[in-house]
Amino acid sequence: MTDVKIVDCTGPAELYRHYDGQSAAQPVYIELDLRQGVLLADYNGEIGNAVPSSVFHGFDRRYSVPVLTADAANRVMREIAPLAARILADWEEAWDGRNTVARLGTDAIAAEDEIEVMLGICHPYKQPFDEGDLVGVWDIDSAVNGSEAEEYDITAETGDERLDEIEQEILSDLADCGEGSVAVCHGLDTYLRGLRDELRQDAADNDAA
Repeated sequence: MTDVKIVDCTGPAELYRHYDGQSAAQPVYIELDLRQGVLLADYNGEIGNAVPSSVFHGFDRRYSVPVLTADAANRVMREIAPLAARILADWEEAWDGRNTVARLGTDAIAAEDEIEVMLGICHPYKQPFDEGDLVGVWDIDSAVNGSEAEEYDITAETGDERLDEIEQEILSDLADCGEGSVAVCHGLDTYLRGLRDELRQDAADNDAA
């Protein structure tokens, strides 16, 4: 059996990426690199879901998944690794008349079909993940109550390092009260810095008065 090299996720929420100005987080996938024999999980770094030519021509096989925690993604990659090994053992480069593409053999196609069933991508479309596997995504209005400056003693002198700690405290509390084991909130860091900066501006205005 062909060996599969798994690249583990290390940050609990590293598969979550929400670009400023976008309405939703970037799509997440598990990818099998046929040429390198590598299995990894990542988010699509391109706005609009463009893909590189290696994906378009089939050399990098991508399988869509929800925004998984690192632990869940690492577990899933190990679960599908035997199927990925079958794909690695049964493909070839071929000329399609315009480009060199990856062509899967019969067993590789069957193995890929099994992966897609396991991940809920195709029929019977079963949900293979429970709430604890997913990163809990909170919007800013649900995550804060407007009194964080008082609750966490944020002042004009509060440094960025302390604000980062407060952000993690809030996210930890959100994870405890939500279904997911990991919580994220787009814009929370900006919100906390905004509270601090407002206090700095108030102090500056008072000094100037």
